[in-house]
Amino acid sequence: MSFRFKLNNLTNVGFTLAEVLITLGIIGIVAALTIPNLMSKYREKVAITKVKKFYTTMSQVHLRSIADNGEIDGWDWVPYGGESNNEIVKAWFNKYWAPYLKDVEIIERKVLKDDELKDDGIVFKMADGSIGKMSSFSGGYLHIGYYLNMKALEEPKSGVNSFLFGFAQKKESAKCKMRFNTYGCDVSDIDNLKNNSTYGCYSGKMHVYCAHLLQVNNWEVPRDYPYKF
Repeated sequence: MSFRFKLNNLTNVGFTLAEVLITLGIIGIVAALTIPNLMSKYREKVAITKVKKFYTTMSQVHLRSIADNGEIDGWDWVPYGGESNNEIVKAWFNKYWAPYLKDVEIIERKVLKDDELKDDGIVFKMADGSIGKMSSFSGGYLHIGYYLNMKALEEPKSGVNSFLFGFAQKKESAKCKMRFNTYGCDVSDIDNLKNNSTYGCYSGKMHVYCAHLLQVNNWEVPRDYPYKF
C-alpha cells in the first residue's frame, strides 16, 4: 500500500463544514429541549429540600420549647377576637421560638392600608436565607407562611416558592401528629388536597394544601404536579 493511498484515506475520513454545522445544530436543539427541564428539576429538588428542612427544624424547635416552657396549652396565646399586633407576635416569637433557632433575623412588617401603615406581622430569616412569616393571630392558631427566599416573599407563587404551615394551641386531629404541621394536616384524601375548591393545591382559590400534599407524598413532587419550579 502506497503512502499516497494512506494519505488519501486519512483525508476522506474528515467532515465537511456542512456536516459539522448540522451536527452542532442538532446538539443545540437537544440542549435547548433538555437543559430547561434539567434546571427545573434541580430547582424542584432545592425547593423541596428547603421545605422539608423547615418542617423538621420547626418541629424540633417547638419540642425544645415545650421542654423549657411547659405544655403548649399554657403558652401566651391571644384569645379568639383578642388584640394582636407586631409587638405581641414578636414577643411571642422571641419567647417561644427564637432561642432555639440558630442565626435567625427578625424583621417587622408593615402594610399600607387605607392610606395608613399598619402592622403586618413579622418575618424571620433562617440561616439558609429562607423566610418564615407570622401575621397577627388569635383563637389559638398561628398561620406560618414559608418562602424560599426574600424574592419569594415579595413575589409568592403558592406551591412553588411559598408554602403554608400552621401551629395550633390544641391538637386539631388525630391525623395531625404534631401541633406544628403543614396546613391541612387533618386532610388525608389526596383528591381533596389537590382539588378542594378553596384550599386545594391544584385547583383551589388559595392553593394552600401544597405543603401537606408534598408531606403525605413522602416529600416528593407528584407526577401530575401542575407547577414548574
